[in-house]
Amino acid sequence: MPPSDNIEKSGSTTVTLTINDAPVVLTVDRAAAPCAANAFISLAEQGYYNNTSCHKLTTGDTKYLQCGDPSGTGNGGSGYSYPVEKGAKTGGSVGSGTLALVADSQHRLGSQFALVYGDSKLPDSFPIIGSIDKDGVESIAEIAHKGIADDGLSPKVDTKIGSVVMG
Repeated sequence: MPPSDNIEKSGSTTVTLTINDAPVVLTVDRAAAPCAANAFISLAEQGYYNNTSCHKLTTGDTKYLQCGDPSGTGNGGSGYSYPVEKGAKTGGSVGSGTLALVADSQHRLGSQFALVYGDSKLPDSFPIIGSIDKDGVESIAEIAHKGIADDGLSPKVDTKIGSVVMG
C-alpha cells in the first residue's frame, strides 16, 4: 500500500521507464490527482513495475499502450484498489504524451496505466496524472506501428518495462 499520511499535493516527480531498451521519461504531476500520483509513484519506488509486460495496445481513435499488470493479462494488479478522486481531470480528449491511470469496470484504480502516443479520447474514468517526453512517445509509437498481435489486444512486438528509475 502507498503511504497515506502527508500526501504531496504539488510539484512533480520524474520516473524513467526502460521499455524495450528505450528510455521513456514520465513527469508525474502531483497536483493533477494527488492520491493517484502518490500510488503510482509508490509502486514505481518499490520496483513494482520492473520486468513487467505492457499487455494492451489500442490503435484506433484511442491510442495508448497499457502497462502495470505483472500478470500480463490485464486482470492483475497491486492487490488493492481505490476510487478516482474528486477533482481529478479524467478522460476526454487528450494529446499525445499524456500519462493516465487505467480504471477497471467499477471505476476503481490499481496499478495499471496508459501511455498515450497520439491524440485520443480516453474513458471518463481514467485520471490524467502527467506527461511523457517526446522521445518516449516516439518509442511507444514505433511499437504501435508494428501492430496488434493475433489476440487482438496486445502489441505484436513483445513489450516489457525492464527497469524503473526515479528522478
